[in-house]
Amino acid sequence: MINELVKEALGMPAIFDLIGIAGAFMTEQKRLWLKGELPLPSYAAVGNLMQVLQQQPALKEKGTTLLAHLPRVPNLQTDAEHIYNITELFHIKEFLYHYGRLQLLDKREGLFYGELLDLDEIFKYLDPQGSGSPAFHLNPAFSDRLGEIFTSERQLEKLLQKSVQSHFETALKQLNIQATGYQIVIPRSDKALCERIMQSSHWVLVSESVANLRFSLADDEESLRIKTQLQDLQQQRTEEEELILKAISSYIHQQVPRIQEAVALLSLKALSFILAEFGVKYDCVIPDLSGKEIRIKAAVNLPLKLHLQAQRREYQSIDLFFEPQGNVITGPNMGGKSCALQTLGQLVAMTHYHIPLPCESAQITKIQNIWLNHVDSSRSSDLSSFGAEVVAFNEALEQEGLSLILLDEFARGTNPAEGEKLLCAVLEYLSQSPHFVVAATHYTKPALMDHLAQFTILGPQLDSIGIPRDAKQRLKLLAQKMDYRLKRLDKGQLPPQSAIAIAKLLGLKQEILKLIDMGDKVE
Repeated sequence: MINELVKEALGMPAIFDLIGIAGAFMTEQKRLWLKGELPLPSYAAVGNLMQVLQQQPALKEKGTTLLAHLPRVPNLQTDAEHIYNITELFHIKEFLYHYGRLQLLDKREGLFYGELLDLDEIFKYLDPQGSGSPAFHLNPAFSDRLGEIFTSERQLEKLLQKSVQSHFETALKQLNIQATGYQIVIPRSDKALCERIMQSSHWVLVSESVANLRFSLADDEESLRIKTQLQDLQQQRTEEEELILKAISSYIHQQVPRIQEAVALLSLKALSFILAEFGVKYDCVIPDLSGKEIRIKAAVNLPLKLHLQAQRREYQSIDLFFEPQGNVITGPNMGGKSCALQTLGQLVAMTHYHIPLPCESAQITKIQNIWLNHVDSSRSSDLSSFGAEVVAFNEALEQEGLSLILLDEFARGTNPAEGEKLLCAVLEYLSQSPHFVVAATHYTKPALMDHLAQFTILGPQLDSIGIPRDAKQRLKLLAQKMDYRLKRLDKGQLPPQSAIAIAKLLGLKQEILKLIDMGDKVE
């Protein structure tokens, strides 16, 4: 288990942002995946699909396009009495249309090894006219009776149009006026014409203003008779459409289990696709989760690498080889200890979601929980940061299963002497527990504990270099000379010290540096 604060500290939100495809279906599937509401595709399935996408870039582009066009899964009712309306049926047909295009690609080119279920029969049932489009509407192809009604309506509408036009022409002749529409506007100043129209049975006053009167053509007997017939046909059409919707709904209810099965399989395959696509894009590998150690070659903290690349700065990958009995990393500030811990936690967290790892190779023991100290330090106003760290650490030890405990300057919130003792005691305890611990510290004694694997950040390589006067140039030089690789120390070997050299490079006053030298001579 990884709580949200730890995920954020490990940079997991940035990783999640790099995974996925735009589109309603894929956005929803990603949301459910991150909430843990979908089964995870196996690492093996993701790895196999990575090979397919690497070998067939065109297939990757086709799959991306079709998945992006998938709409959200339609609302499939479990109530067998539910009558689907036109809008609901449109959503079902629209989904089946885009699903069918993806399934056809899978069938022809084996994107998902031809495993998607065939729903073409259901789509054809909703498309009896054979339009092959995602649009849905009731039409004569669903019912002979509906076809007869449509034909009668069209015939009556033509008759009504002729009848109204004939009546309109007759009404104009009686008034001896010209008009192009079935409404006329008469100025109030023409009182005689207004009076004649008001007395005529052919026109109806519909509106008036200070200047004008507006009249509309009234229905004659023939038009009224045809409209009555049309109203009767519209009632018959409504009744027939209700019967058709009942029949369609009954059919859809029978197909719901198959559609749900197809959607569940598609969800699994779609997740495999976006994970594989991420893996191909960022040169990732599938980790081996069968070992007891952590051995990651050329590990990459992807969000950090992309950030540095955006600034046109180089990123240095690191090897992370840690042992189960406990590990300690020492090194100067700005040397990359915290980054090493974050990278390790990030990659282990990615395995919880079956995300391919950005590295050359990875063997990682199966870890159920990840805890990083000081991420909960602000959760209580009643405790200092040190107190909150201790409380959170106790809670972390109570979690079930194997935990990866990442200690970044543990106990730095108290005085150094006691903090060093506390860290040594914690490391001693954890070395005898089933948990996997990696600690980064400045303290000396933890670096000398015999039964822990000791590492140091190689740090800046500063021999025989000139120090620039400009502060920005000094920072740039430090970045160029910093070696972030981890080096395994021999038993009892003290880690190299480079804090004073870094301070010198960053421009600490010469007067202060001389005082340091004088202190060394006095000792």
